[in-house]
Amino acid sequence: MERSVLMLLLLTVSYTNAQPAGSLPGNPVITFSPVSSQVVLLTINERFDTTGCYDPKRYSLQSAADPDYQTVTQPVRIGRHSFVKGLTPSDEPSIVFELYLIFEKPLKNSSSYHLLVDNIIDTDGNAASLDTTFIFSDAEILGNVKANEVGYLPESPKLGKLGRFLGDAWFMPIDTLAPPAFQVIGENQQVAFNGTCQYLRSDSAFSGEIVFEMDFSALETPGKYYVYIPGYGRSEVFTIASDCYDTLYFNTARALYYQRSEEIEAAYGGVWAREGLPAQTAQIHASHLNSPLYSASDYPPGTELPIHGGWLDAGDYGRYVPTAASALFIMFTAFEIYPQKFPDNHLDIPESGNGIPDWLDEARYETDWLLQMQAPDGGVYFRVTPATWSQGLPGEEQNTLYISEKTTQSTALFAAAMAMAARNFKNFDAAYAALCLEKARNAWTFLKSHTTPTPPVNMPGISAGPYPDPIDADNRAWAAAELYKTTGEAQYNADFNEWYGQIPHQFHATMSWQQHTFKAAWAYATTTFNINNAFVDEFKNKLTNEVLVNYYNRTMKIHAYHGAYHHFKGYVGYGSFGMAQSYAFDYIMFAHLLQKQELLDYAKIQVDIPLGNNPLAQCFITGASVHSPMYPLHWSTVPGQYAQPVPGVPVFGPAASLLMNRLSSFVIQDSLNRYPYGYKKEDPYPVLRRYTDARQAVEMSEFTVQEIAVTAAVFAYLSSVVTNPLPVRLKDFSVKAENCKVRLDWSTSEEVNASHFSVQRSKDARNFHEIGRIEASGSPNTTSYYHFEDSYPDASNYYRLQITDNDSTHENSAMRFIKLPCKQVEWVIIPVGYPVYEIHIENASDGQNEGYTGELYNCYGRKILEVTMAQNFTFNVSRLPAGVYVMRLRTSAGEDLGRRKLLIF
Repeated sequence: MERSVLMLLLLTVSYTNAQPAGSLPGNPVITFSPVSSQVVLLTINERFDTTGCYDPKRYSLQSAADPDYQTVTQPVRIGRHSFVKGLTPSDEPSIVFELYLIFEKPLKNSSSYHLLVDNIIDTDGNAASLDTTFIFSDAEILGNVKANEVGYLPESPKLGKLGRFLGDAWFMPIDTLAPPAFQVIGENQQVAFNGTCQYLRSDSAFSGEIVFEMDFSALETPGKYYVYIPGYGRSEVFTIASDCYDTLYFNTARALYYQRSEEIEAAYGGVWAREGLPAQTAQIHASHLNSPLYSASDYPPGTELPIHGGWLDAGDYGRYVPTAASALFIMFTAFEIYPQKFPDNHLDIPESGNGIPDWLDEARYETDWLLQMQAPDGGVYFRVTPATWSQGLPGEEQNTLYISEKTTQSTALFAAAMAMAARNFKNFDAAYAALCLEKARNAWTFLKSHTTPTPPVNMPGISAGPYPDPIDADNRAWAAAELYKTTGEAQYNADFNEWYGQIPHQFHATMSWQQHTFKAAWAYATTTFNINNAFVDEFKNKLTNEVLVNYYNRTMKIHAYHGAYHHFKGYVGYGSFGMAQSYAFDYIMFAHLLQKQELLDYAKIQVDIPLGNNPLAQCFITGASVHSPMYPLHWSTVPGQYAQPVPGVPVFGPAASLLMNRLSSFVIQDSLNRYPYGYKKEDPYPVLRRYTDARQAVEMSEFTVQEIAVTAAVFAYLSSVVTNPLPVRLKDFSVKAENCKVRLDWSTSEEVNASHFSVQRSKDARNFHEIGRIEASGSPNTTSYYHFEDSYPDASNYYRLQITDNDSTHENSAMRFIKLPCKQVEWVIIPVGYPVYEIHIENASDGQNEGYTGELYNCYGRKILEVTMAQNFTFNVSRLPAGVYVMRLRTSAGEDLGRRKLLIF
């Protein structure tokens, strides 16, 4: 306890010394923006003295054009609000300080107003005032009107929300008795749909808003739209289209590829190429000797075992059996329910084009690692991790990797996952499927000899995810069910009946590394072999009469934003906000099992939530929209390494509280920074607004592979991607550099009714444009060869072929990536004469230096200075403390030209 108190004091002292926070003190600046026809927002760029800020006489509004404001008018209420928007790598906060001025009468569009704000004084006594004139327009007000910022499927529910939190003034004024009308506006700026908002509830605990809903489900015409509500503004632009989730499917599925522990090659990872974990072995930890499962056949402590491959579990570089098994259940179940959504040659991974669906190739990368986690006696090790939490990139992890002891829980999860692998790989690689089944049987044999559950793993000196699971009966029931579903052997049926009969039949959401009763019941209910009908009937009845009722009550009645999070706000956190994707997948499964297709509408409503239809109008999947997270706890956000995070990573999102063992937790939750108070779970600050986009906020910014898997599985189902290919069979597709140009070659083995190939290029693997078109030969039974030359490539290029049929349907090939050596910029940092250095560019691209910018970062990832041609690319380091710095060079278009280290003594 004394040590904990000392740590708390040290963190608090360090944070106190860092004050004042938010911006540079001594120069307060006030900016303003109308946020509705009755509310004006003042933003102060630094901490200010709140004494007197609630005095209406400090603020006045007047208008010669608006009769309601021809005399000087004060606000009827003032709301104060502050929150931590982000953190630097050294935990210095970026704090937003706000005052909301609430007026009784609505402002009128196109009318001019004069706003006066008397002195706002910062904590050092410096004053700022505001005297400005503006013309009110609600046309570009954002943040009140929320929608799914990615889009909606045409024949699906389309819901939006209206509401805003005004700090300690709470709800933005909206008439609940006469709700406002709304319009859906198309690209041509014409009204495509008219409707009236529906009042849902006053929601102080979760959103801090009076929440209204807009339902425009009847609008099914494809196109780009936004929702507009007079007086309150508009939503972001969204798409209605059958393929609106195709990119999300691609990115979220590839997010698993980026979790691979081995090297990410530039050909497949593009700008996120990196080295893998250096260690190809891991060491048996000394704690194995104390395990009740340790046997004479086990490897002695200190033994180095070959352990390679497998996904990095989350933001750390450990690999864990519980989350692996949960993720694989989702992937294999999705493939069994809707295999047509998982083509080969779709995800642009190294295995693409091998005749096996890419989805299964990615799953096999994990099952290959799992096979290495089985001990000689059939038991399975719990995890493999470094001794401490990793800080840098995977390739920089030089610490020894340790293998944790065997557990009955992990052994059962392994048996279940391997039985599923055997079933799913059987039609693609019979030998591999047989191996998986053999290993699953060995694990089950081990479990039959070890019937006592293993206590939670406790390894002295090892900091890693504990994933505690005190019981194993549900794990065993799941393993037996999967083995029976795969083999049909009576012994596994009997084993399932034995273990399933010992556990409570309570069915939690599928995305759980700890609760496996649902997985067991699902596997048993979906087998083709003889079953105990009583168990299956009970499972279906409970799904219908308990689980679905609870899901509906929670999402459609209790929570105004239809979230799957807990009804007690203190339980929101560590992924509970991300349960939206898990509920969506559950609805897909239930629709399949119970033959209730109407449940799919609820799945579609759930995906709205992480895509912007939430109180913060924030997307919680990287790269999905303009308001996506920039700092997930992911290797791609290690300071000073990559300009953007890997796309497709679903972060945990809002959390009621953060663990108080980190300085960042104090900074984010401190009542000086978050107001109204939100330090404790029960404090009034709305829980769904408790989100800071920062790596350090683990409960908000992290994820695991099971979150990625379930998110990708849902968007795969909702996508327009199908395995039924166009009548063109692409044999190969390659790119190579020739004389500072790029030659593309491809061939086809079959073409029926093919129209043409569109050659497309991109700088970022997201935004492609056509650079050429080649007509298809139309040869049905012979090999056809094609080539195209790109005479004006960039330094780094992604290419793909869009293959179009005569009826204008099309599909895209896998991408190819290439860097041109002739266009690569060689540069070094050279001393001119201490303390002056120069960025020396040896072969400037296109012979121009003007567009380059150097950015110098310190060891915390904070940008210290910029260097441009205007300075002759020289910079002075005399004021910088000794240490290691990183210089990054970029083009004017933002292309990263690499990093160089600089050591300053």
